[in-house]
Amino acid sequence: MHEIYFGKQRFLGRPDRTLFHPSSGTLFLSDLHLGKGHLFRCEGIPIPKELEAQDLNRLILALQATKAKSFWVLGDLFHHPGSITSKLMSKWHHAFEKIDVQRSVILGNHDRSAQQFASNLGFSIQPEPSLWYGIELAHHPDRSGELPRIAGHVHPQVEFRNATDHLVCPCFAIPNERCLLLPAFTEFSGGPRFSAKTAQLFPIIDKDVLDSRQMTIK
Repeated sequence: MHEIYFGKQRFLGRPDRTLFHPSSGTLFLSDLHLGKGHLFRCEGIPIPKELEAQDLNRLILALQATKAKSFWVLGDLFHHPGSITSKLMSKWHHAFEKIDVQRSVILGNHDRSAQQFASNLGFSIQPEPSLWYGIELAHHPDRSGELPRIAGHVHPQVEFRNATDHLVCPCFAIPNERCLLLPAFTEFSGGPRFSAKTAQLFPIIDKDVLDSRQMTIK
């Protein structure tokens, strides 16, 4: 993990794609996209069923490892509410029964009509933005805002490249002093490539989080 200072607060960027605030015991993540694999399989795209289970298990392990008192999902808890079935809800409810901490969600562009589904999984639905320790929590970044904002939606990535190979990794990204972008929590995602020349990046590589200021990234 790696220390990330933002909005006068100290966070820990974790290799499981979560952001932890130790002094309050709060864990943040974004873009879980529950049901994405199911939707793709319904459309004939052979996405393994195990991917979503792995995402949920990683969330449970992150909460256990940090001993978090609460956690926030900053948007896109679900991928497509119209494709959610009672069988999926039952499976997710069983998984979230293992998470005995306060949980909040800011609904994103994928799940604005999913209030009832989120409530049924024990989430408290919060407005966008929500003010927390002088920081705005939101799904969408806002270039015009005056307060620092932690957001998702973008799914930032960084690319390492040499003459013969390249590696693309999710990352935490700070494109300016008022914006901290979280990586997509689900591993079933893509996103735009950020450059270390225009943003401070914290690439997630294997089981570590690095700092672009201490690396050479094209």
